[in-house]
Amino acid sequence: MSKHIKTIKCPQCGSMRATQLREDHYRCDSCSTEFYLDSDDITIHHKLETEPFHKSAATARLKRLPLVILAVTVFFSLIIIGLITLGSSREGSSGMGSGEAGMSYSIEELATFTTTAGRPIVVIFGTARPTSSSNVDDAKGFVSFFDGETQKLVKKIELLDVKGRIQNMDMRRFGDGAFYIVFNEAHLYRLDPSTLDMTEVHGEDYKRPELSQGFAKVVFYYSQFGDALEVKTNLGESFVYYPIADKIYTEREAYFAPLETLPAPKVATHFSFSLESSDYPNKQLQLIRYRRLEQDGYPCEYPRFQWRSWDGEDFLISSTSEKRARLQGYEDLTPGAYYFSPGVLDASEDQILITFKPTAADDAKQMLRCLDAQTGKVLWSYSDDENNLHSGSVASRFAGGYVVVNNRSSYVISNEGKLVSSTDYRKLIEGHS
Repeated sequence: MSKHIKTIKCPQCGSMRATQLREDHYRCDSCSTEFYLDSDDITIHHKLETEPFHKSAATARLKRLPLVILAVTVFFSLIIIGLITLGSSREGSSGMGSGEAGMSYSIEELATFTTTAGRPIVVIFGTARPTSSSNVDDAKGFVSFFDGETQKLVKKIELLDVKGRIQNMDMRRFGDGAFYIVFNEAHLYRLDPSTLDMTEVHGEDYKRPELSQGFAKVVFYYSQFGDALEVKTNLGESFVYYPIADKIYTEREAYFAPLETLPAPKVATHFSFSLESSDYPNKQLQLIRYRRLEQDGYPCEYPRFQWRSWDGEDFLISSTSEKRARLQGYEDLTPGAYYFSPGVLDASEDQILITFKPTAADDAKQMLRCLDAQTGKVLWSYSDDENNLHSGSVASRFAGGYVVVNNRSSYVISNEGKLVSSTDYRKLIEGHS
C-alpha cells in the first residue's frame, strides 16, 4: 500500500526536522525522539527516549549542590535570627519603657519632697508587669526614688500588695513629718523621709477598737480639714480619724471638730490665693498671707478667701469662717499684682514659690515666681518656653534652689531663678526601673 504522508512532524515537539534512520524510522533533530511510520493504517507511532546521560553534566550538578544547600541554610538562618531579634525587641519594650528584660512599666504619678538630710527627691509611682502577660491584674506596684538634682536612682521599692492597675493614688505630708500614700483606696503606706522606707499601715495598727477589724476602704479626708483619714472598716462602719492626735469622729462629728480647743496651740503663718468670686467676677485674685492657731495633727479648717457680698456687706472671709479657721490675722502680700490660674508650690519663713499666668490670654504661659515671704518682693521669675509648667505642679526646696515636677518631668531651678536642668522621668525610668 502506498504512503501518502506529505509532511513528517515529530509527535513529541512538532518539529519538521527529522533524520531517517532506516525505512519508516526517523529521529527528531530537535528533541531526539524516535518515531516510525505504520504503512498499513498510515498512523504515526512514537518511542520516547530521554536525552543521553552525560557524566560531566552530572558531576557539575553535584559540585553545585553544596553551594545551593549553603545558600538555603544562610537564607533561613537570617530569617530565624531576624524573628528572634524582633521578638526580643518587642518583649523588652513597652508604651512606658522597660528597664528590665521582659517587664512593661506604667508611670502613674510623680512627686517631690526634701529629705531630712536636705536632699531633693523625685518620686515615681507606677506598676510593672511581665510583657508576656496582657492581663493588667498581673501588674504590681513600685516606687522609685531619684535624687532630684543629680537624677540618680537612690532606691526602688516593690509594693507586692498593690496589684493590678493603679486607679488612683494620693500623697500627703502630715504634721509628724512623714508622708502618707493611698493606693486604689485600699492600701495606706507611711514613707519615712529620712530613710525612704515605706511601711503599709493597717487599721489594727492604730490600736483603736473602732479600727481593729481593718480597712475596707481608706482615703484622705478633705485637705481643708487637716491630717485625717476617711475610713470604712470591714464591718461597714465609717469614721474620720486623725492619727497624730489619735482622735476619731463620725463624719457629722468631724464637721464640728475644728471648733474644739487645742491642748497646746501655736501661731503659724501660711499663704493662699483667694478664689474667683461670682459676686465680684472682676476682682483680682490676691496672694494672702495669714496666721492661725494650730497644733500638728489636730482637727482644723484652713481658711478660704473669696470676696462675697451678704446683707450689703462685702468681705473676703466671713466671721464664722474666721472662727473655724482660728484665724489670727491676714493681709494681701502683693497688692496690685495680677494672677491667673495661680498656686502656691512651696513656702518657708524667708521665701515662697508660686506659679501663675501673668495675663488672662488663652495662650499665656504658666510661670514660676519666687517672693520674699516677709515683704512680697519679687526675687526672680522663670518662664518655661515649652509651657510644661502648670498650677498642679509640685515643688521641693533644697540648698541649690528648687525642684519642680509636673506629671512627667522635673526642672531644677537655681536660687537665682535659672534653669539648671530638666529631666523627662518617663524616659529615665526605662534605664533604672
